[in-house]
Amino acid sequence: MAWGLPKLPGLAFADPTKTQYHIRSSLRYYQGHRFPDTVIRGPGGTATDVDSNAFALPEDSVNYDPSLTYGRVKQPALPAVVPHWVHYDKRCLNFTAFFKQPVYDNPNENYRVRVVNIVYFLEDDTLTVMEPRVKNSGLWQGRLVKRGKIPKNDLGDCWHWKDLDVGKDICIYGKVFHTVSCDFFTKEWLESQGLELSKEEDLPVDAFAQKERWKAVRPPQKTKSHDDRLRRYLEYDGKVLTFDVVWDDRESENGDLREYKLLYFLEDDTIAVKELHDGRGGKDPFPLLLKKTKLPKKWTEKPVSFPSTVMETTDAEVTEYYAPMDLIVGQTIFVLGRRFLLSDCDNFTRNYYKTMLNIDQPTRIEVHHETTKEFPKSLPPHIGIGSPEDTLQSCFGLLPKPPHKDIIKYNLNANKYLRYLCELDWIHPEDYGRRFVLAYSLADGTVKIGEIPRRNSGIREGKFLKPMRLQMPDSDPNFPTYFTPDKFYIGAIVPVFKHRFKIIGCDLYVYRYMSANPEKFPPEVIDNVRNYHMREGNLKDELKQAISNEQAAETRAQLAKIGQAAVAEPNAMERCLMALDVVEGSATPPRPPTPPMTTNLISYDDSLRVTRQSKPTCEEIQPLRGILRSGTAREDHQKVVCFSGPAADEHREHRDRPDYLSGQQPQFDDSDDFCVKQKDPGSKEREERRARDECPYQIMPSAQLVNGTGEESADSPQLPGYLGSYGVDCKQIPEYMRLSSDAYEKVKKLRRDVPEISPAATRVSHYPHIPETAMESCLNPPPQASGPCAPLKEEDVAFACSHIDPIKPCCEPDKRKT
Repeated sequence: MAWGLPKLPGLAFADPTKTQYHIRSSLRYYQGHRFPDTVIRGPGGTATDVDSNAFALPEDSVNYDPSLTYGRVKQPALPAVVPHWVHYDKRCLNFTAFFKQPVYDNPNENYRVRVVNIVYFLEDDTLTVMEPRVKNSGLWQGRLVKRGKIPKNDLGDCWHWKDLDVGKDICIYGKVFHTVSCDFFTKEWLESQGLELSKEEDLPVDAFAQKERWKAVRPPQKTKSHDDRLRRYLEYDGKVLTFDVVWDDRESENGDLREYKLLYFLEDDTIAVKELHDGRGGKDPFPLLLKKTKLPKKWTEKPVSFPSTVMETTDAEVTEYYAPMDLIVGQTIFVLGRRFLLSDCDNFTRNYYKTMLNIDQPTRIEVHHETTKEFPKSLPPHIGIGSPEDTLQSCFGLLPKPPHKDIIKYNLNANKYLRYLCELDWIHPEDYGRRFVLAYSLADGTVKIGEIPRRNSGIREGKFLKPMRLQMPDSDPNFPTYFTPDKFYIGAIVPVFKHRFKIIGCDLYVYRYMSANPEKFPPEVIDNVRNYHMREGNLKDELKQAISNEQAAETRAQLAKIGQAAVAEPNAMERCLMALDVVEGSATPPRPPTPPMTTNLISYDDSLRVTRQSKPTCEEIQPLRGILRSGTAREDHQKVVCFSGPAADEHREHRDRPDYLSGQQPQFDDSDDFCVKQKDPGSKEREERRARDECPYQIMPSAQLVNGTGEESADSPQLPGYLGSYGVDCKQIPEYMRLSSDAYEKVKKLRRDVPEISPAATRVSHYPHIPETAMESCLNPPPQASGPCAPLKEEDVAFACSHIDPIKPCCEPDKRKT
């Protein structure tokens, strides 16, 4: 290049002698080793501008040749500038870093640690990330980030060597690399530039890789003991030292003073701790607290690097194990961190210590237990899985057992069903005429429903409901009550999963079962089913048998009356009883006391319990007229009297007491004069007579007594009151027949304390009351050929209007068919 020409376009000439343009290597090899080349050459191996004569200094007389120049320069030329990319060629900053890669769907490995090298090229300020290749790693390793200028933020700034440091997080394309160290050249170069590096860190440990590495390490082998195990086994087999130990764990939460059995096996010097379970329960039924093992007593001091999660100790860590010399009554031992007190031992242990070790074991140490107050356990609500009985069984143990079944009831009533004919309480016209058979199993209380097939009905008949227990509509979901046979009668509505079924018929076996078990059913239900079968003409044989039995009973009663009249004349007491309409009979046994209830019917299960507990004294009792033979006395009948002859109705006292219809009784309120309002008009007069010690009974004498001789009455002493003329003293009446002064207050308090049956029953009571049908419509029902509204026949027996019975009124017109 000509230095004398100005640097203008067209005045530059190429050097024809230059044929090579490569850059000379900065290293040279000498005897197989690399050394830096101190000689600097230009492209193609030519000399640089610094080495030419044009840049020679005046002091250099060797290279100075004034003849080769046009003259001395006025000032020495500046040295040539070495390019940046030449000066920092192959000079890189190397940082060691790592990043954690998450591992999904692997229970053994949650993340893996990957070590990388961050290489920064000084010649062009580029950056790359390289991961060293590991043999058989299964990972794609090598260059992770392509070499280039990496952006540092959204403002367009790139990573520079001034931003690099040890212990710094470097985010490259969303992945964070944490630097831990650098090489020696990087440290010196950055310190020469005035940057002080942070302290180096250690690479994190990859748990999975360390676990796999420990698998290849061979475990240490134990040295064999010189003890003859066979001889020791033969000598001490079955010989066990037994101690009573106590663990005081009352300092911890829910801890208490617990008793255990410590067993020391002489055959191999092992110890086992056995659980002692009491009757209170509350703990899991584990047999052993500590299985048979050698119990360490002293350990060697563990190094700091020893992992704290290691539970198995070897002979290398244990200095001494517990021996029989350490087990003395009254001393304390440590069982893997638990503090146990030796309180007593058995006779074999005492004899062993006396004969073999010459040690007398101390006497028993009494341990006093604190008695804690037990609180009633509340049952949790139903969780919605399975039946409520299954949820209740889970409260009685850790492993719930299936609910208990009455096997005796199942065997006695196997394959016995009560079948009822039902119809769907239809809303849609296509449901009209559908008939179903409801079968109640007496063995397990399940109900199944099947539809009777019809020709060309368009509905798939067959099984409608599989066998299951039906809950009552108003029952508590957590403690439900189920349908029982006493809830099924003609006209009853049975809700089944938002479907309403109306019972319109039943088998004759249902009535025979009710007649054989009258204590399980209310009298109204038995009468309802009996009237249905009488209308259908299914009870002709039963009616004949009942009439013959009644005639035979009347004949026997008349013969007994004739025989008694022939034996002796009635005395004054018998005549008084005859005036009170009591003739040769006895009252029925009093019913067992029952708590106040909101209904006059008892449940099916309560009837079974009352039947087993009650022992009637009069079995062959002829009930009064108007009380059915098929059941017991109802709530509105105060007393049932056994009769052998006709009653004298003409001498019965008539009182003006109001007769309330069903559902129209006065409701109780908290007013102080409620009981006074409910008294009959003659109560005040009877109280005044009772205060004057006069007999409160007013009995009209019968014709038999008026026409009698009266010889016996003349001889009898004069007693106060009207009955005194007949030899009856009112003061001799038992106290239990008299009303106390606070009787009305007791009744008032008793009615205040009526408990609520269930929250569901309370909600039902708040429903709007539907007025009942007028009584005139029941007295004149519409004519109907068959069904519950059919007119009564001669063979039907009815003692009360069906309006009073707890069923749907029979006179409700069914107009939905039109």
